[in-house]
Amino acid sequence: MSLYIFDMGDVVLLGVRTLRRMAEQYALEYKEFRADYGLYDKPLMDGFMDPDDYYRHMELKYGIKIDEDLFVKYFDPVLNTTLISYVDMLRKRGDVCVIGSNTFAPHWNYMKIHYKEIVEHFDALYASHLMHITKPVKAFWRHIMEKEGFDARDTFFIDDRLENIEAAESLGIKCLLFRGDNDDLRSFLDL
Repeated sequence: MSLYIFDMGDVVLLGVRTLRRMAEQYALEYKEFRADYGLYDKPLMDGFMDPDDYYRHMELKYGIKIDEDLFVKYFDPVLNTTLISYVDMLRKRGDVCVIGSNTFAPHWNYMKIHYKEIVEHFDALYASHLMHITKPVKAFWRHIMEKEGFDARDTFFIDDRLENIEAAESLGIKCLLFRGDNDDLRSFLDL
């Protein structure tokens, strides 16, 4: 029996990016907007900053009025149904499959409401904003492995970011850098 940790954004759910459309709505220069957002990304993902606080920052910095949840408005991902079928196969053979995601409340709550099938297909869901730990901090994987009762030699991790893969590999976790190729994923999962 093994533990499989799947990232949510651009692995389980594809097309999760929202910043470009947020910038377009307010005619903001994207590179500048993205750089500024980068200062707030970690506090949002760690759960120490509320999205409403970030919207207040946007209003002050850019002189705009925000009266809607932009992170939800522009969050319209597509479920990777092939991956979900692989998760079902893994669980059928007795493996444990969880989501381990850097995320924050608007996207996490949206996912749990609009993609209920994700909740049904995984044994557990771990969100950075609830754990107060984001990848690539090694405590992220240690927390999940401890909760699930596995050590690194029996743990597999699938993510789309190299820095997260490198950090997990440094713990002895077997990893796949996912670039959208479900055939590579199937091979990695030994299905």
